[in-house]
Amino acid sequence: MPKILFCFLLAFSAVSLFAKEDEVEFAHAAVALEGGALYLLDDAQDGFEDSYYGLLEFDYSFFRNFVGIVQFGYSYLPTKSGVDYDGTHMAIGRIGLDYPIPFIQPVSIGGGFTCIWMRAEGADPSTSTLDDNESEFGVFVRLNLPIITLEKWRLGAKVYFESLWTEPETSETAHFGFYLQRQIW
Repeated sequence: MPKILFCFLLAFSAVSLFAKEDEVEFAHAAVALEGGALYLLDDAQDGFEDSYYGLLEFDYSFFRNFVGIVQFGYSYLPTKSGVDYDGTHMAIGRIGLDYPIPFIQPVSIGGGFTCIWMRAEGADPSTSTLDDNESEFGVFVRLNLPIITLEKWRLGAKVYFESLWTEPETSETAHFGFYLQRQIW
């Protein structure tokens, strides 16, 4: 899976060489609130329930037609029976870029880097590594599907695939959510 993500990010960055320069940096900015479902796609689903997430996003025109993304979010992962703690708090931070698909605008694809901070709730320090915080880094790709666009408002859906560089194997998650965005300028 990391090879697929690397190839996607390489192709995504190559698009910028052929993009028309229509945007000026920071010519527009917007904030969005987003919420949805978080699904674990690997062995982590043996110990955790699927959950919900919420996040705040800041978008801005970056370079050519690219839109810069900065996100901060939170999710609580409840554990399944047999796990020695109640659940895990997860803080999400992401930075990346979106690019509008020319033949189906305003739909856009994007990708970037992610950092996850986790801490177990009620963990026994002798049996858990999550009792004293843990952070993981990785990459994400996403699809942004605007549904309704008004003058300064936008309502839409987003789909994410995220790969975290955990040891001994990578961890994958999928996020499906809806957002409400307000253009600042």
